[in-house]
Amino acid sequence: MAKTTYPDWINQYRKPGTEIRKFNDKYYVYETTSYYDKVKKKPKKKTGKYLGAITESDGFKEATLVKIPKTSPSLQINRITTREYGMSAFIQEHCKHITDCLKIHFPNCWEHLLVALYCRLVHTSPIKNMAYYFKRSFLSVQLDITINPKIISTMLRNIGQDRKPIIDYMQQLAGGEKFVLVDATSIISYSQNLSQVENGLTKDKTFGPIFNLLYFYSPHNYMPAYYRLFNGNIKDVKMISLSIKESSYKDALVIGDKGFFSEDNLDILESETLKYIIPLKRNSSLILIELYENLTQTNNHFVFEERVIYYTSYEVTPTRTVCLFTDEMMMAKEKRDYVCRMNKHPQTYTEKTFKEKLNEFGTISLITNTKETPQNIYLNYKSRAGIEILFDGVKNILGNDYTYMQDNDALEGWMFVNHLALQVHHKIYSFLKTKNLLHKYSIRDFIEYLSDLKKVKINDQWLLEELTAEHTKLIKQTGIHIP
Repeated sequence: MAKTTYPDWINQYRKPGTEIRKFNDKYYVYETTSYYDKVKKKPKKKTGKYLGAITESDGFKEATLVKIPKTSPSLQINRITTREYGMSAFIQEHCKHITDCLKIHFPNCWEHLLVALYCRLVHTSPIKNMAYYFKRSFLSVQLDITINPKIISTMLRNIGQDRKPIIDYMQQLAGGEKFVLVDATSIISYSQNLSQVENGLTKDKTFGPIFNLLYFYSPHNYMPAYYRLFNGNIKDVKMISLSIKESSYKDALVIGDKGFFSEDNLDILESETLKYIIPLKRNSSLILIELYENLTQTNNHFVFEERVIYYTSYEVTPTRTVCLFTDEMMMAKEKRDYVCRMNKHPQTYTEKTFKEKLNEFGTISLITNTKETPQNIYLNYKSRAGIEILFDGVKNILGNDYTYMQDNDALEGWMFVNHLALQVHHKIYSFLKTKNLLHKYSIRDFIEYLSDLKKVKINDQWLLEELTAEHTKLIKQTGIHIP
């Protein structure tokens, strides 16, 4: 690992028993000790508590950490105030691209939008409870604004009346990347005043009053980039065409699920000159199943997440190609699962059907009109895994997948607030994924831990509570900085 170089003005602050670390072009001082590692038989360094920050203009500024004693004769209990601080600080410190963009496109209400996204992300709060959570947050100390249901409702309607600033915000934050159009989901609504609500088929295959929510998603930075609401009776493929035109993202790649495939859908996509990658069901007549038989014996393979993927491809029309993939690890798992079912349910899962399905185990078949290599087609399709994270976030943030917004303007503004919360949701996801911590922390874990980090006002001075071991571990492992 390359050694970090520091400017000359930093060196004067180097002291025995400390170390200086650099995060995001800022410098911080930590206590260090050393101990002898009996296994490796050599001394090792152990990083201790955070001591303070260094800037060229102000020099060393000591950290204002406080541990409240259980008893103190000089402490006046009635003068102690606590506020949630960790997530408030994270949003402002690590999501400046969002807040800065809000200041440009929503100069008159960006602070209220910040509070609303905070309340939705951290507390899944309805409008009526936002004033309560605002007062409990350090945002109420930092922002000189009033929060109540009437103010938030009026703001949502004003935002919803003009979608142009929303589009401008989304386009600026997108930065010209190539986007993958991933999916749509249905949101149940019991409002009688929304023109977009129609009886339609939900993702659970039941009919109900719904509207549709379509999303563009960037697989490069895990950021939900664009959304649009549609009537509940409009099909996915029609939503795609309209959204491409509104968003101006001409180089979009449509990645659907197995239910998306049909000849009509592919014809519409091609008529709109849209690229697509769509999985085929295993019983599709377009799959030449015999090609799977010896696929694992060929030299056509690549490695994906430490798994060997074998592939072949063939044209089914001059513009369409079918790519076949076999994942050896998935093949072994599916074989094992099927054998277990044979033992438990021998009447349904038989030796005969097992042999018939041998060529299907561990397979994925994709149809596409792109000219990419099979490996790139597979990688693009696998980026769809982010859909589950994306729409899990939508459902968690929206809260039970329904809304009682009473008019179309309020609904549009409400969905924009949830879009902002979802962007921070994915910022957390990208932190955890980059640091390989998704197996240790869920996004909700991250939010809960940081929300538990508070500032305390003692005798008119705001101080940061002493970090617990869990706080210290999370902050150190993710590399985030809470000022």
